[in-house]
Amino acid sequence: MTHFHHVVLFRLHKGADVEAAFAVLAAAEPTSGLVSWRIERSLDERKGVVLAELAVFESADAFRAWRDSELHATAVAHLSSVADWLIADWQ
Repeated sequence: MTHFHHVVLFRLHKGADVEAAFAVLAAAEPTSGLVSWRIERSLDERKGVVLAELAVFESADAFRAWRDSELHATAVAHLSSVADWLIADWQ
């Protein structure tokens, strides 16, 4: 089986509440189809505060189910107001 990898780098806007953003990401952890989930704050803050989300799903279908979930929608709603992000996905 080939796993589906999903990586997001969130660069928080100046003045954003880092702990709140971290908590929102942690709460978005999928409840099924997940192999691993990790949220970390970058040690390098030369370009500002960056949070990294690394998720590995059992399959692309499991990823799509999470992406369409309320967990994901809630995280997007909050983070879209406090961060810009880059996404990388691969299988």
